Amino acid sequence: MDKLDLKILKYLKDKKEIDLSNFSKKTGLSKEKIKNRFKKIEAIYSLHEINEFDVDPTSGKLFAYVYETGEKDLKDIAMEAFNLYAEKNVLDFTVFKSDILFEREIVNFGKKLMHGNENVVGTVTYGGTESIFLAVKAARDRYKKLYGKDKVPEIIAPVTIHPAFLKAADYMVLNIKRVPVNENLKANIESIKESITDKTALIAISAPNWPYGTIDDVKDISDIALDKNIPLHVDSCVGGFILPFFEMLDEKVPPFDFRVPGVSSISLDVHKYGYTTKGASIVLFSSPDYKKFSIYVDSTSPGYLFVNQAVLSSRSVGPFAAAYATIKYLGIDGYKRLAKKVLIARDRIYSGLKELGFRSTGPVESSILSLYSDKVDLLGYAYNMKNKGWHISLQKPVKDYNIPLNIHLTISPVHYRVAQRFIIDSRESISIPSKINMQEIKNLIENGEMGKVVEYLENGSIDSGIIPILLENLPEDIASDLVKDIVIGWFK
Repeated sequence: MDKLDLKILKYLKDKKEIDLSNFSKKTGLSKEKIKNRFKKIEAIYSLHEINEFDVDPTSGKLFAYVYETGEKDLKDIAMEAFNLYAEKNVLDFTVFKSDILFEREIVNFGKKLMHGNENVVGTVTYGGTESIFLAVKAARDRYKKLYGKDKVPEIIAPVTIHPAFLKAADYMVLNIKRVPVNENLKANIESIKESITDKTALIAISAPNWPYGTIDDVKDISDIALDKNIPLHVDSCVGGFILPFFEMLDEKVPPFDFRVPGVSSISLDVHKYGYTTKGASIVLFSSPDYKKFSIYVDSTSPGYLFVNQAVLSSRSVGPFAAAYATIKYLGIDGYKRLAKKVLIARDRIYSGLKELGFRSTGPVESSILSLYSDKVDLLGYAYNMKNKGWHISLQKPVKDYNIPLNIHLTISPVHYRVAQRFIIDSRESISIPSKINMQEIKNLIENGEMGKVVEYLENGSIDSGIIPILLENLPEDIASDLVKDIVIGWFK
């Protein structure tokens, strides 16, 4: 910004009306140029004002949604690449050929991490949900080609599978059978066997699952998939860019990738532990023939040849350029270094919370901690920690599996520098009584007073993180409808 920009900015901050004639005389610029300059600065200033509503993603006080390294150089490289290619469109990769190069390099890096052979191919998408949609489409279309279109295909998946699979089944008209988990919070293998029918199009499992961070028994389940000639998808959106580096650092990681013969497809997000900007994920397929089922082509249109490797059509090349630049900058050594920070932070936080009475819901096998306590009021703890700037996700109890109310922490490299402060604040927070009147809020929901609930959410009286706990005892259809009401109210 030059001196004139700064002066205009001061006017905006002071909420003054700008005197165009006066500015024009002093600067020698026309009123029109001053006006346009004012509009530009006003637009940018409003963005900075709106930004105050958000949690600072670089603070280290978030344990979901962002995967912060705390390294400015890395962020600068990703953003420079993003901006350079932001206006280019993936829709026609014969015009913007940079997309082909970026996707090829990103897929090859992911393929290397997942120990894929020369037959493995992939697609770069805008996120894990889109990658999962393509995996489901491939399985569905394969099933229809082999067995006809008369039956509705089915997906078998544990209750811990990511909701994106349910969403994909809903969009693409498949049924989904959710099987229970065992005492280690991993997919129950016998239940998978028993659920297989002539309608089974796909078995989907996790490495790791999002709620508890445990890794399903990929090898044993792949044996079943191979025996029954059913594709097996491993959702490693969280784990794909961190578990391979844990393994390189001599952590015990069970085989979950293409080293296991029955794995047909894998999803892994670059915008999680790949540390690039949002909008970059990979779905890998075991062969070109299998990937074909995921691609949509319309050659009958009187317009252009319509070819979509992904679900979306028009997409900016920016996120792919950022992912490419990030991977090129970090390389294997950079990712190992950051994975080491994640491991140290995870172990420090886990050890510190154990001393305060927290316990893990299942085996600690990844970068995710899911912790409960018989001694700590978790609602009060999360509320008190939020008052100190920390944002901790609460996960509702699951009575069928004896899983109590628990907290969810996804550990990122930035937590390496804040782990000690987190434990200090946790120690203080567990001793402060909760101020949340859960019964009052539950009464509002049960009486259908959603306007009041939305009002409380907007003014901060209710933290949005406790919504799942509030809805746990309601029937699924009613709970879903209430959540829709809340969301519509927010965006109204």
